[in-house]
Amino acid sequence: DDLRDLAVAVREQPGVGLVVLIGAPDGGGVALVAAVDSELLSLVPHELLAPAARLTGGGGGKAGDLATAGGRDPDAIPAALDLVRGTLVEQGVVASFEPPLSAGRASG
Repeated sequence: DDLRDLAVAVREQPGVGLVVLIGAPDGGGVALVAAVDSELLSLVPHELLAPAARLTGGGGGKAGDLATAGGRDPDAIPAALDLVRGTLVEQGVVASFEPPLSAGRASG
């Protein structure tokens, strides 16, 4: 619920059309959330999230402009994020992505 609440809060910020969060909760497994502002984008969040959820060994539900899913394999999170990024680029939602710095990697 915390990840879902965070995604909704970020989506409600001006100019934010899409939020995708994937993380490993303290209890284990994987949590995935996609929240879309349907006034800004014509994406279907569960269609974006479902393949990423399958990569983590799980699946999820859908509810209009919000999709949540769960998985079992936290090691698959980087691949799931890459899949979502690739889908967004293929659909022309974004031109490209700069890879984020992973935890523990020094910048500079």
